[in-house]
Amino acid sequence: MPPDAASPAPHLSLEIPRVLVEFILLGPEDDRRQLQDSPILGDVWLEFGRKPADRFELLITPYKDTAAAVVASVLTGDRQIVDGKVADDRWLVEARTTAPPGEPARQTDRLPLANVAFLQGVVAACLTFEEVLRDVVPLTSWWHTGGGRPLQEFAAQPTTIPSADIAEVLEAARQWFSEAEERRDEGQVRMRYIATPTRYATLGGLILWAAGEAPETGADSTRERIQKVLKRAAAEQLTDRLQKLLVQIGPQQRPSLVYTISLNRRANHAITRSVPAVKADAARSLFAVNCSDIVWAVIDSGIASDHPAFLDKMGGQSRVKRILDFTRIRDIVSIDNLRPTSRRTERATRRLAANTGSAMSLPDAEDSLRRLAQAAKDGRSINWELVEPFVEISPKASPLSNHGTHVAGIIGANKNTDPSADAANGMCPDINLYDFRVLSRTLGETEFAIIAAMQFIRYINDRNSFITIHGANLSLSIPHDVRNYACGRTPICNECERLVNSGVVVVAAAGNRGYQNFETKDGLYESYAAFSVTDPGNADGVITVGATHRYWPHTYGVSFFSSRGPTGDGRLKPDLVAPGERIRAPFPHGAWGDLDGTSMAAPHVSGAAALLLARYSELVGQPRRIKSILCDSATDLGRERTFQGRGMLDVLRALQSI
Repeated sequence: MPPDAASPAPHLSLEIPRVLVEFILLGPEDDRRQLQDSPILGDVWLEFGRKPADRFELLITPYKDTAAAVVASVLTGDRQIVDGKVADDRWLVEARTTAPPGEPARQTDRLPLANVAFLQGVVAACLTFEEVLRDVVPLTSWWHTGGGRPLQEFAAQPTTIPSADIAEVLEAARQWFSEAEERRDEGQVRMRYIATPTRYATLGGLILWAAGEAPETGADSTRERIQKVLKRAAAEQLTDRLQKLLVQIGPQQRPSLVYTISLNRRANHAITRSVPAVKADAARSLFAVNCSDIVWAVIDSGIASDHPAFLDKMGGQSRVKRILDFTRIRDIVSIDNLRPTSRRTERATRRLAANTGSAMSLPDAEDSLRRLAQAAKDGRSINWELVEPFVEISPKASPLSNHGTHVAGIIGANKNTDPSADAANGMCPDINLYDFRVLSRTLGETEFAIIAAMQFIRYINDRNSFITIHGANLSLSIPHDVRNYACGRTPICNECERLVNSGVVVVAAAGNRGYQNFETKDGLYESYAAFSVTDPGNADGVITVGATHRYWPHTYGVSFFSSRGPTGDGRLKPDLVAPGERIRAPFPHGAWGDLDGTSMAAPHVSGAAALLLARYSELVGQPRRIKSILCDSATDLGRERTFQGRGMLDVLRALQSI
């Protein structure tokens, strides 16, 4: 949640060890042939198992052609469901009652805390596990199909939940986590014959029950902690918690509006001699390339636009043309803004109005926020024209870290405008930049913010009827849990594909997970890690970049930290490699410094793509052609393809190949 949003005090609840959640969800670790088919994806189960009583930031993907606005308005109660369909008449409520039949109605602050917001194709909400089961799962397509139908029947008649079946799952877990080998075998056999809906019901009941239980104390082993949890958990208790929840769901028929529920994942930060290493300086000299008509978006933590290295050669104006802060997008597109009594909305309105670059008045800010929320209630798409004044901030706003400035400097620093520079030029010292800020101090909710930034790029290009922003650099790393989505099909990867299909070049870091620590029964083991490319680098259409030494790539090869491919579904990634070790580039406050990582490799490729577009304007709007040229002209370093991709970036050869 945003740092200024109202939130309850943290709950202390009983943690369910990760391996126990995985055992119930997927079966024994040596017999997991069947993936889960639950709409609640694996990372969500694990997080709620870790903190059963907490709220978590979630992304809800609509089902098929259902509009995200419709899902959001139904979740907040702003649109009714009548006879299994979303009603045409729309209504607004200040709060709903969540009391079971026969109990007094009570007001709840659940909706304001949920902070429901939507973009094209995705809804964000901050929910408890109980709210997920009660309000979201019954709207899923899974609820109405074979997988969820038994639970739907339980909701119609909650007293029919078989506690004996839940007891069978708990007993299988006790046996599997026993010290005795023969009991482990018995637990594995038991689990094979337990139906999938029973496993989900057991895990759901266990998390609901644990939310109200005091935590365990003491530094026991994982096996001992699991046995303590299972000793405290009785099948009757789990059944009782499920029954109370299912009474609230009731037998009402609901439409299929939701496909999956996943975490709103956090993104992490994934040049003296690096530019000559990829021959960008030679290419600029030989072809006299001028990039002043090219615009590149840096989707990161922010650029210090007043750094001398970003000034133009003529008037001393910054080449960072706009600064757009998407770390606050949840406040802006929240449906709660339609609720005039919401304290969170009042605070958000004042803060947003005070910090916008357009100096928006408080009444205008309130009106725009309510119009955005009303559009959501009416099922319309985001009006980016109303959003724009809120996200545009002062060009003098300082970034939150060095990272974005450093990345932007690799793309476009100009040492000639900075007399104190102790480094060479960036790839394109005359390029123009857009600063999209998505990484906040807490690194929370960033997947939703990144998706919003990419949708805004499409809006800008569509509004102007020509490509205004030619490319986007994503030096970001979001680990992909293979149990959740097909690789390259997560919400952020899908948005990357839409941006590429709209004609924008998208360059992403491969990630820095190529060398990891693994915990085994014999202790810690360090090794290189295949299948370690992170999102959004898993997206097929983006140019995914690994790292190599800044000027001796043939000697040192691929950096030890650079993520390795292939992707989880067998595609070759990374696409190519570029310098990513001890790269010198600008820092805020006029400084220069060195950073390592695939975050530093990716902007080298962004700069190469910009040079191609500047030299050959007919390539504008053809990002897949740009990707093909850069990959086909790369220099083979003689390393494994899953390490180096197509090889080392070679800008001169790329320009000569056309």
